[in-house]
Amino acid sequence: MRSLVPLIATLLPVAYALAVAAYARAYAREGGVSDHLGPVALRVAVLLHVFYLSVRGVLEGHLPLASVYDFLSATGLSMAVVYLYIEAREGIRTTGAFVLPFVFAIQIVSSAYGNQVTPEPVPLRPFWFELHTLTAVLGYSAFAVSAIYGVLFLLLYRDIKANRFSFFFRRMPPLEVLGQMNIRAAGGGLALLTLAIILGVGWVQRSGTGTLTDPKVWLTLFVWCIFAFSVLGYHRLGWRGPRAIYVSLAGFTTLLLSRVAVDLFFHSFHSFR
Repeated sequence: MRSLVPLIATLLPVAYALAVAAYARAYAREGGVSDHLGPVALRVAVLLHVFYLSVRGVLEGHLPLASVYDFLSATGLSMAVVYLYIEAREGIRTTGAFVLPFVFAIQIVSSAYGNQVTPEPVPLRPFWFELHTLTAVLGYSAFAVSAIYGVLFLLLYRDIKANRFSFFFRRMPPLEVLGQMNIRAAGGGLALLTLAIILGVGWVQRSGTGTLTDPKVWLTLFVWCIFAFSVLGYHRLGWRGPRAIYVSLAGFTTLLLSRVAVDLFFHSFHSFR
């Protein structure tokens, strides 16, 4: 079984590349049989990815989230899963040509540098702490998908304001639908991040490992507040234009910058190395 790891790691970028090509073909051709190839190819890639992580989990005795490359691989899978959920919910496939290239790029980096099984078992942490890490990865991935939809929304909004009815305009869903896709992904990420925070706080208090004064904890709470404000603005304050999009993009930008800043300038007890 150990020999399967490098083989599947090599096949994963190929599988995602085929999915990207299928979605790009569907985007370029309005209608046609190619519309169904993208979802099928992506589901195959996701199943292969789940099998890959499952094999590594069995061999290593823990969830394969021990390094930055493991984190990237899990992020790519999570983005693909979030995208499939939004696609099924909204019935919109043309945005896959913009989301999935990021999944492919993430996985090709992970496959190139992080496909080695840990030679010695690492000390096992409580399984619910692993759930904390997993839900955090899922939440961050949902925010990334939300940010992509937010950028597409702003590009389409700019075209409409400028009266440019380009091919991009014709292939994108209406602004209102793009806004719903953005807020659905952000709302899902917010729910998952909430669960991750609860699990993380409980683990710190029970195990005594780490501290709630960790800078990553406070920055995560700050990001949570930004996305909560964005979701609240959409559902309770009636924000339907770029305002909610700008807030969600500000949350994702803060998330990225805070992760880079913490890893470079601060010590955090649960950084990925």
